Amino acid sequence: MKGSIALTCALLTLTIAMPSAAQQVRLEGYFIALAKCEANQKKDSGNPGNIRLEIRRAYDMIGRNSTPGTHYQIKVPDAPITQARWVPMSCGAYAPKNSLVISPDQGQAPSTQPTSTEARGLAQDSIEYVLAASWQPSFCATAKGRDKKECRSQTPDRFDATHFALHGLWPDDLDDTAIFPCYCGRGGPVSCKGSQDDDTQIRLSPEVMNDLKVAMPGVQSGLHLHEWPKHGTCYERDKSGPDAGSDPDEYFTEAMAALKALNASSVRQLFAEHIGQTLTRDQIRSAFDDAFGSGAGERVLIRCTKVGGENLIAELWINLKGNIATPADLDTLIQAAPPTSDSTNQKSCVKGRVQAVR
Repeated sequence: MKGSIALTCALLTLTIAMPSAAQQVRLEGYFIALAKCEANQKKDSGNPGNIRLEIRRAYDMIGRNSTPGTHYQIKVPDAPITQARWVPMSCGAYAPKNSLVISPDQGQAPSTQPTSTEARGLAQDSIEYVLAASWQPSFCATAKGRDKKECRSQTPDRFDATHFALHGLWPDDLDDTAIFPCYCGRGGPVSCKGSQDDDTQIRLSPEVMNDLKVAMPGVQSGLHLHEWPKHGTCYERDKSGPDAGSDPDEYFTEAMAALKALNASSVRQLFAEHIGQTLTRDQIRSAFDDAFGSGAGERVLIRCTKVGGENLIAELWINLKGNIATPADLDTLIQAAPPTSDSTNQKSCVKGRVQAVR
């Protein structure tokens, strides 16, 4: 809280530094709010907590997006997810540190606020990911799945009959067995144990939606409206700078990139060649080692579901760590992640059948 900063500095001293480098510029001093502007996580979007500036309040200055620049990054105490927020330069004035006129008795105690790179509840670069890849015919064989739209419309020649489908890409601190964080856009982050209401709609570009309909058949029954608020809103929230956080297009595009790399591997080939047959845990782990390097199989949790007394392989939960690009370097992402023995108390099923479309 910088409301107590003496506002005796004349407005003539509220200037804008103009270095020549066309890049993000660090600044020291304070931002004096002159309008009730939104304080966004990215320059033009994302405002967890619906934060607005308080007129005449002084905020710690972090920097400017470029030179000459359009936005300042400031620190907003107690803002959810991250205190580092972006505001248009027109919303206030920059008071350089060396321009302040402070009385001798106005000493300041050291700040106890988290740094600008520290998200509320999320230490910087602390979050890894779990890629949840579904074998859709197994899901459609269950009582929970068989009546869903995507299962009633499934055919043997559809993509998800012979390829892994996207269940989700879940940010998770894989250094312990708790599943965290979730629902970062609803005042979170919170534990992932429970579920809240799904979104009624999310904004996706037509191109991403068309691709998602193939990669995630569950779009037909609104799976994306569940995955985005629960998991997508936490994607890259432990990052700093103007690119911290994500939007639905970026989140689902990068999730599909990871899935595409899995489907292009010999792991998918193993499953496709054994449809209707049984695969063992050792076979699947060995296929991951062959495709993504020694030890990759230890970073995969094989989940089965029981139908009619028989184990069906339902999903692969794959630990990932690092920045997911397009295309995704799945070898590096898997190798950088901790093994499932460190990240979960669950055990892989020993064997299960690769279900065919019924």
